[in-house]
Amino acid sequence: MSERVLTSLEEKLIEAMKDSLTVKDAAHKIGIEPRTAYTILYRLRKKYLKARRLVNVLESKKRGNELLRKTLAKRYEYHEEKDLEEEEEEFEF
Repeated sequence: MSERVLTSLEEKLIEAMKDSLTVKDAAHKIGIEPRTAYTILYRLRKKYLKARRLVNVLESKKRGNELLRKTLAKRYEYHEEKDLEEEEEEFEF
């Protein structure tokens, strides 16, 4: 599965926009029509909003559910095993 988020044309347009004053200048710089550039930007905004909504939904559900919070965390911690080991250490003589 590819981890690429942007297409090569989207990346080119964004790079061109860094050095340009307008979207039209950036479009001409990479050899596409300005209308195409505006369409690419429109689709990027839609793609971003969908991803952002998904993240917001998952974050809100994660707050209320311990299992989801653990599952969606970057690093899963084993609190139960750690707690048992700490209890055993406390009672050693």
